[in-house]
Amino acid sequence: MVKIIAKVNAINTSDGMYNVSVNDTETSFNIKVNPELGYTFKIGNVYEFTCYKNEASERVSYTLVESRDIDQFDIETKEIILRKFYASSPISSVEAKVEINKYLDKIENKVIRDITVALISKHEDDFYIYPAASRMHHAYVGGLAYHSIGMLHLADGFIENYPYLNKDYIYAGILLHDIGKTIELSGVVNTEYSLKGQLLGHLVLGAMQIEEMAKELGYGECEEVLFLEHMLISHHGQPQFGSAKKPMTAEALVLWYIDTIDSKFRVLGEELEKTESGTYTDSIGVLDRSKFYKI
Repeated sequence: MVKIIAKVNAINTSDGMYNVSVNDTETSFNIKVNPELGYTFKIGNVYEFTCYKNEASERVSYTLVESRDIDQFDIETKEIILRKFYASSPISSVEAKVEINKYLDKIENKVIRDITVALISKHEDDFYIYPAASRMHHAYVGGLAYHSIGMLHLADGFIENYPYLNKDYIYAGILLHDIGKTIELSGVVNTEYSLKGQLLGHLVLGAMQIEEMAKELGYGECEEVLFLEHMLISHHGQPQFGSAKKPMTAEALVLWYIDTIDSKFRVLGEELEKTESGTYTDSIGVLDRSKFYKI
C-alpha cells in the first residue's frame, strides 16, 4: 500500500472503472478507481491517493483504496503541497506573516488596530494562501498576501512624502481592502467566483466584514469604522471599475492609486522577466492589452 500526492490530469472510463491520469510533478501514471467507492475528482486538483500497485500491469498503475482532498491537511502541509504543483508567490506564508505583523504593529489607533488584527486572524488561513484574483494579477498561491505586502511597501513612500496622510487608515485599508476575496473566490485551485462574490463582490463583502467585526468588538458606533468601510467600497476608484463610491478621503484616494500601481506593475514585471531585451512583451490584459518594449 502506498500514499501518493498527485494532480489529476484526465479522467476516462473502461472496464467499469475510472482511469484517473495523474502526475506527482515527476512522473505520470494511472490510478484505477471503482465507482462504488463514491469518489469524485476534479481535473487540475491535487489529492492524496492511498493505493496498491498493479504488479501485472505493463505500465505503472495503481488501484485506489481511499483518497482525501488536500483541504483536509493542516494549513502548513497544504501550502507545501500547493507550492509544489501550482504557481506561487516568491515568499512563503511564514515570511508574509512576519512582514504583515510589522505593519499591524505600526497601527496606533486602538479601534483601527483591533478591527484589522481581528479580521486578519479570522481569515488567516485563506488570506495567506489565496490568490488576489482568478487571472488578472497575483493569480497564484499566496498572491493575496503578497499583493498586500507590495502595497504596504509603496505606502511607506506616500506617507513619508505626504505627512498629512493618516498612516493608520492607510495600513489598515491596505490589509483589509481585499479581505472580501476570501469569500468572493472559491479557493486556490481552479479559482472561480462564489455566489456571494458574483452578487455582492469583494468590496461590499469586505465592508460587511468590518461592520460585523466592529459590532462584535464593541466598536459599532465609532467613526473609524465608517472611514474604513468607505475605503473598502471606494478602492476601485470609479463606478465603471466596480466602486460603490468614489474615494472621498485622502486615505481612500491613496488606497485606490496604490492598489492600481501594484496590481499593474507586478504583472508588468512578471511579463518583462519572460521577455528578451530588444523585444516586446505579449499583450498584458491588466494594462489594456498593451505591449511594452524591454530596454
